[in-house]
Amino acid sequence: MGRGSVQNATLVLPDRICYGGLIWQDGILTEIFGEGTPDLMSGNNTLSGTTVLNIEGDLLIPGLIDTHVHGAGGCDIMDGNSESLQILTEALLREGTTAILATTMSCAPSQLKRVLQNVVDFQQFQERGAEILGLHMEGPFLAPEFRGAQATEMLWDGFKDGSVQFLASLLREFPSLIKILTFAPERPDGRELAKVCLAHGVIPSVGHTSADFKQMEQAVQWGMRHITHAFNAMPGIHHRHPGLLTKALLDATVTMEIIADGVHIHPAVIDLVLKLKPPAGVCLISDGTRAVGMPDGEYDLGGQKTIVRQGMAQLPDGTIAGSAYPLLHGLKMLVQKLQYPLPEAVRYATSNPAKLLGIDHRVGSLEIYKEATFIRLSSEFDLKQVWLQGRLVYDARGILEVVKWN
Repeated sequence: MGRGSVQNATLVLPDRICYGGLIWQDGILTEIFGEGTPDLMSGNNTLSGTTVLNIEGDLLIPGLIDTHVHGAGGCDIMDGNSESLQILTEALLREGTTAILATTMSCAPSQLKRVLQNVVDFQQFQERGAEILGLHMEGPFLAPEFRGAQATEMLWDGFKDGSVQFLASLLREFPSLIKILTFAPERPDGRELAKVCLAHGVIPSVGHTSADFKQMEQAVQWGMRHITHAFNAMPGIHHRHPGLLTKALLDATVTMEIIADGVHIHPAVIDLVLKLKPPAGVCLISDGTRAVGMPDGEYDLGGQKTIVRQGMAQLPDGTIAGSAYPLLHGLKMLVQKLQYPLPEAVRYATSNPAKLLGIDHRVGSLEIYKEATFIRLSSEFDLKQVWLQGRLVYDARGILEVVKWN
């Protein structure tokens, strides 16, 4: 892969911003230099075998990691074919997202297995696009009254036998693929579902749930320490009925997904969450659908028609149905609307999800010995370039090089 460097960049590091550059060897960062260090070059050239690029003062931040995204570019994970996965991963890369958890919808067991097998097969030969890190299984073990855009007929009845056995069988058939399972802990099978998840290294996440404060306390005792798209598809906070969100906000061990697209949650509530939770307690997600990067119109989500107008995706009855915005839009909201410092804001979409998934040793921040995977932004947060493992793979002209994930 060779040696490369970028210079004259505004680097967003884990704890500060500095003006300098990066050097990498075979896709791994070997040096981060800041103000006061000697320039490698003046303009773009090659020096001592190192290809050097002048970033001209633009921002460099780690590649964004989206742990909850259904689709993009007109395609969805549930399409169940390699062509759709290729299109949506490339579409997400063009939005600055360099790694994802492919996220499913509630469906029949046979369809779910086909979708999972398709992801496994695709991972074996993926050559470009955002890296698929694994799968976020959203459903079918959800509360019907908080199903959101999930199809009612596809939910697994909480009083129907076989859910735990099905999950255990699925995790054995697809080892290490499923990273997060979203389910409602108040279901009769809730405790056993959590137990199976933890036994297989899967993060059990509370979502699409009617759980109250005590039920959330119980879920935490079972090992459920993550909340799926907090505030959406669950009860809100009431002064006499604090609900699961109050427990999640007060408990430092619980992490929360937040959709910061300006549609799902009011910015003031996002600000409240970020002020209450510890630094590693929040992960920004997109909950993006096939409408990401596409014009307004009608789309499918989990077998249901969604209508996208002015960036809002809804079912015909008005229910919000995922998002039409990429993860970068949420990060931009934190920086421009809420005025969060860049290192802090960036963390929520990079290092925090990397830590959640246990991959922060290789991605999620600009640090020596980690991958040279980063994105270049203008001062207005417009995406200019995407780099994967030290290779420039996207700019205004589109995909430039092939990267084999192995």
